[in-house]
Amino acid sequence: MPVIQDILQFHFSPTAFQKSAEKIIPLTLISLIDHRIDKLQKITDLLGENPDPKPSDILISQVFKKFKKSIIDKNTSFELRELKTLTYALNYSEQKLTAIFSNENELKHSLTLLESNWRDRFLFGLIDFFLRNWETKYQKSSEYLEKFINQKLNDYSGSRRTLTSFKNNKQFFNTKNGDLIFGDHIAKLNKPIQDATKILGVPESWFGYSYFSKVIITYYDRNKSKIADEINYLSEVLFKHNSSITSKRLISKIIIQANKPEYSTLQDSVKKIAFSQIGDPSTVSSWSAFDNATESERRELIEARNILNEWITKQFINVFFNVCINDERRKKFWLRFASKISSFKVYGPLRTKNLLKRDERIAEYVDARFETFIGKRDISAFILYVENYMLIEFSNEGYAAIAYKPTSQFKPNLNYQLNSADDLRNSSMPMAIESGTYSDQYNEEGRLFHKDGKTIWETKFNNWMTQKVFR
Repeated sequence: MPVIQDILQFHFSPTAFQKSAEKIIPLTLISLIDHRIDKLQKITDLLGENPDPKPSDILISQVFKKFKKSIIDKNTSFELRELKTLTYALNYSEQKLTAIFSNENELKHSLTLLESNWRDRFLFGLIDFFLRNWETKYQKSSEYLEKFINQKLNDYSGSRRTLTSFKNNKQFFNTKNGDLIFGDHIAKLNKPIQDATKILGVPESWFGYSYFSKVIITYYDRNKSKIADEINYLSEVLFKHNSSITSKRLISKIIIQANKPEYSTLQDSVKKIAFSQIGDPSTVSSWSAFDNATESERRELIEARNILNEWITKQFINVFFNVCINDERRKKFWLRFASKISSFKVYGPLRTKNLLKRDERIAEYVDARFETFIGKRDISAFILYVENYMLIEFSNEGYAAIAYKPTSQFKPNLNYQLNSADDLRNSSMPMAIESGTYSDQYNEEGRLFHKDGKTIWETKFNNWMTQKVFR
């Protein structure tokens, strides 16, 4: 006997219906929605949860000038919008008006105004300012602001994630060592340093604030034994943090560490990072100490610059004496003095420059350290600055090395483009070492020939340098 489904020719499968329902929304649409949700989440992570956008520069200027006038006119009133703007104007200055934060009394007055009509959302601007200016030279003002923020966080009972996170992590915002404690905390958690903003619950865009400078340094100090695995990651961190101060702090430490034999394989990577983040060590201004640098940081910068310069000098000596001269004895001699060479320059024809640039060890440093002769003569010169001397080696075996004092009447003028290596020589100069019957006479400057006599020329060179250059 037929059942009703057969009579009506209606066959319904709940399982098949359920499966078909799952395919109502196309996979392409689901993928697009997920992508957009992920994009919105990244924007939220970057900007944080502050419901009030940062005021415009025009409004900050207006409120700043109004505040300066209010110091005289005690009856000046501020609207809520102006008070919120004031939290972003503490470091603003224009014309002859100094920043509010630079004057402890003005800072106290601004906080009194905020207190008189307090709203919890003012904390966003204050905390933003506090972390952005963590390493300010106005330490008293910073400590006063820290005390005010802590008081307001203690009183806070709302549910905003950032403010709750700050309240729960106040130990990391102590101006004395909070940043160091936090860097150590991240290292102990074995978390990547770029997760620092997530751990604190602050916008990802804040990672560039000065607060994170010593957080990064402390993280490195706790993980320095793993530097071989961390070096590329730390380079990414510096790029994202984008602070010349932090780059100088961290890279100087890494260079000093990489100068040890067990880390020698890292030197090329460290060298590239240093050039990218700080600059050529031959440019002293690029490696100058930053404001408020400690004595230890100043010493580390100087030491790191000298080490980096030595690495580059050694590589240039190796390549120059192999490619341009192919003289192993001269190469070994000058490598011994690499740490004493404060700077150097290579002069030669365009052909020599192109040859040097083919060597990947020095390719990216050639342009800044090579001067091209106008003429076509295929002789190059290596100018080495050691102590108070300019020493020149030439690629032609028939050319003697020359030592010039910086005040010498014979010294070539390097302010103009030279025609050839001959422009760096002066035939009127005496010999640097004049052989006598019983002893050699050492002149202050002159020519030094690579010829062996009773003693090998390296010994003569070395004796002269000991007597004159390093005395």
